[in-house]
Amino acid sequence: MEYNAFRQLYERPYLAYAHLRTGDAGRAAQAVAEAFTALSSRWTQALRSECLAADAWSILNTAVGVAVEFRPGGSQRRCHLTTVQADAIRLHHRLGLTLQETAALMGTDDHTVRAALSSAARTVCSASPCPLGPL
Repeated sequence: MEYNAFRQLYERPYLAYAHLRTGDAGRAAQAVAEAFTALSSRWTQALRSECLAADAWSILNTAVGVAVEFRPGGSQRRCHLTTVQADAIRLHHRLGLTLQETAALMGTDDHTVRAALSSAARTVCSASPCPLGPL
């Protein structure tokens, strides 16, 4: 029961995030499905983790990263942002989530998201164009 409730709560924003990263709705749906399959297989362990949302976010990032890595014709553009900075930008600026929603989805706190956004604004992206889009 708890797993189904978690999935209902997080599936839509996970899909939006995965679609933003992969650029393809089908690939995004596949990555999210794989992430939820992995999460369900270790659900009991995930419930005992320090933060369920952070554990699930890590699983999602792994699945989406594989989907992005094997994207046909995908270029390996590099950006000097940390994963936390990049994800905070994607969720807050690109998907329009509030700081609180962004923090909850990533399994962190508002202060971490605010710090990541602030430091990202000072970081220079060397890719042209930046893979995250305009900051």
